[in-house]
Amino acid sequence: TAEIRVPLTTKGRDVKIKIFPSSLSCAVNGKDVFSGRLFANIISDESTWTLEDHDNNCRIIRIFLVKGYKTPQSCWSSLLEDKYSADFVTLDNMQKKILQERYQNENPGFDFSQAEVSGNYQSGGPNLP
Repeated sequence: TAEIRVPLTTKGRDVKIKIFPSSLSCAVNGKDVFSGRLFANIISDESTWTLEDHDNNCRIIRIFLVKGYKTPQSCWSSLLEDKYSADFVTLDNMQKKILQERYQNENPGFDFSQAEVSGNYQSGGPNLP
């Protein structure tokens, strides 16, 4: 999910979002906010965006991207190639969440929601017995 703060007066018709399998662009009131090649491919037909009230000072554009591959090894380190990088803590948390989801899918009878996960995320995480 990407979030962009915009003025409170922004309307949906003022926002132009183009979502393609390998690229993304956002313009507000005719001005480019960003544009470029995505870090990895997405499923563009399942991706979308919303314009939401945030507080008295602004609104937020939320862009929801459905990733083509969802494994700890394929965790995105940035939104676009070489732009908008995630900090280490955010990246670590994303990798943990993906790993927990994988464990849950592989072991449907167990609840991993409160599990403390640590391990080698770049290699897919620790091995389960």
